[in-house]
Amino acid sequence: MGSRLLRRLAATLLIAALAASASAQYSGAPFYTQPLLQSQAYGLEVALQRLDALDAAGDTLDDDWEEVVEGFEADLPRFIGTLRAADAARADEVEEAIEDLEEAFASRAGLAEAVEAAREALTEAYAVAVPAEVRADPAFVAALITDLSLGEVGVGEGYEEAIEGELAAFTLGYVALARVTDLWNQIADGATEQQRADVEEMLEFIGTLYPTATIDQAIVGNPEEAEAPVHRMIGVLETIVDAELYPGRDMAALATQLPEQLAGACEAYEAGNDDLGTEIAIAVGYRYLEADLGDFMEFMAPEVHEEAAELIHALTGLGGEDDDEGEADDAAADGAVEESQEPADLAQACRELMEALQDARGVFGG
Repeated sequence: MGSRLLRRLAATLLIAALAASASAQYSGAPFYTQPLLQSQAYGLEVALQRLDALDAAGDTLDDDWEEVVEGFEADLPRFIGTLRAADAARADEVEEAIEDLEEAFASRAGLAEAVEAAREALTEAYAVAVPAEVRADPAFVAALITDLSLGEVGVGEGYEEAIEGELAAFTLGYVALARVTDLWNQIADGATEQQRADVEEMLEFIGTLYPTATIDQAIVGNPEEAEAPVHRMIGVLETIVDAELYPGRDMAALATQLPEQLAGACEAYEAGNDDLGTEIAIAVGYRYLEADLGDFMEFMAPEVHEEAAELIHALTGLGGEDDDEGEADDAAADGAVEESQEPADLAQACRELMEALQDARGVFGG
């Protein structure tokens, strides 16, 4: 095993050990009660984050940024079906704006204008796809902060990948931190004086790791340096908003929830609503891969994990890449996306994934 998988596995097992003794109970659990909505909002946030990163990079853009632009192909399926059902014209505008942006990036002509047009289209789409009352909910905001801090293009991952030579990832982390700070300011009034001081201390420290928007060479440092204060910040946020923000803290509960959440995807596929089916499958698959459950299953029940990971990739494009050392699903756990062969029968593939996730639940005695 490579060092990254070993670090993540160690963290996974630690979380599993601590979960049994965790005494804190929260009244909210946005990743359980509104998983699709959180996934849709996250897709919109990351798409906007990519635009901010392109703006921040300015004239330093090179071919390494192609992966950042290609990432829009993963962001849009998180929400475009719901957007199309609510406002087909708006969905068309988003898709056209992203296509124009991709062409502008390829030609390096009119990129600034294309970025601004895409930002306008996505901002309007956000207002349609995510109701204003939801966007004002502190638990929803805190869950977004969590995903933007720990996700595959988030604050912690951006710094870690910059140490590995992924320079564009640093800029993505930089703009993610700016957005996390903005979101924090939206809910800070609900914090006590001490809680506010604690969160802002963590944000200030992380800011020292991201002193500039761009870098021209790999960072030398501890790859976990940004992630540790992020975790401390999220722990404080849980108390502030009275909500569980670590869906993987109780992996048995997560393993129980995921098949129930996936049922809607299978129903949508069977009804011919493939866009909605894929949105739900992405929400479920991302949480399986990202919230420690996938790592735990790879260790405890590798055959079950392999089946689940392959089906998630087939339905959503999430995961499926091996790293240089041949570690299956290491990149999958980071939410990486590559070209996948779409199953001929999406409903059947969804039912097979349901069975795999039920087998995963069985590992916990469910």
